[in-house]
Amino acid sequence: MKHYKNYIFDLYGTLVDIETNEKSPSLWKKMAELYSVYGADYRPAELRRAYTSIVKEEESILGKEEDTAYPEIKLEKVFVRLYKEADHTHESIYSLNDDQLPAFSQFIANAFRVISRKRLAAYPNTEKVLKTLKERGCGVYLLSNAQYVFTMPEIEKTGLLSYFDGMFISSEHRVRKPEPEFMRELLDEYGLDKDQCVMVGNDYDSDIGIAASVGMDSIFINTFELSKDEKNKRLLAMRSRVGCTDYEPVLTVDDIGGIV
Repeated sequence: MKHYKNYIFDLYGTLVDIETNEKSPSLWKKMAELYSVYGADYRPAELRRAYTSIVKEEESILGKEEDTAYPEIKLEKVFVRLYKEADHTHESIYSLNDDQLPAFSQFIANAFRVISRKRLAAYPNTEKVLKTLKERGCGVYLLSNAQYVFTMPEIEKTGLLSYFDGMFISSEHRVRKPEPEFMRELLDEYGLDKDQCVMVGNDYDSDIGIAASVGMDSIFINTFELSKDEKNKRLLAMRSRVGCTDYEPVLTVDDIGGIV
């Protein structure tokens, strides 16, 4: 494998092991209780339905604005709308005015994430790999489909923040992988030559696909132990969508430690 000047990493499932459950009834019960503190009344199932509906609505609006099939909204806006559009049938000393809503949205988004999160840790070899790349003088960048509001605390919590020379988190850029423009924005922002870069990720469509769409090399991390047949199936589906019949990752490994 050639030596690359810059490594562009996916986050979840590549550098960081995470498990969340946003379908758990207990999550929505606790979220409904939190909203009630601020005077917004929901039954748990009602809150989940409203959340899902608003997410879809906001994604549709943003997709049209950005002319993309891959919009990435800010969940803070969803949580604010949930507050504003709720029934307010009881008094609350913590009722919010418009000036207080930004801080509320950050709090409620992180509460949502913490309550729904079951596991969060960097993979055992992640820091060793990033440290080795930095020692070699390589640039280390992040291109993640994620929500800045709670992904930044998770990057900090896992101890990875100091390794990155630059980060692009999709909620801050209104689009997500595999939208090619998302990668192009990162390359332009940091003055990177795609021929000196490699994309590293665990998803054929979003990670390998975005690299293929801009003519960049990629490395596939088989985090979830896909079979040979399943890997080939997903690769062929990505090729069909992107329109590159012979593209494939330059390397496939089962563990992030295999890239150095």
